Amino acid sequence: MAQNYHRKGPDGLQKLFLYLILIDWFVLLYLSSQITNISFRHGAFVSILLGAFNLLLVGLCFKRARRGGDGYLLYPVIFGALLSFIMVFYFFLFKY
Repeated sequence: MAQNYHRKGPDGLQKLFLYLILIDWFVLLYLSSQITNISFRHGAFVSILLGAFNLLLVGLCFKRARRGGDGYLLYPVIFGALLSFIMVFYFFLFKY
């Protein structure tokens, strides 16, 4: 017979996930302010790292949002991934 488990306090993984979303947004804001000053090599490296981080974050988000009540996490993650795609698109097509 399954027992009901009632958590005492906030979920640690939920806090870590929210901090990862905040880190993503800070990186996006910093990159958007510095995109005109970076070289092609650094821009390509940052684009690869940002894409990998966003893919990881979106994958974690979809696994996490399957639980009831965590669907609100999808919006900032998807919007951040779209914004990073737009910045990478701008960097490679219009800057160089």
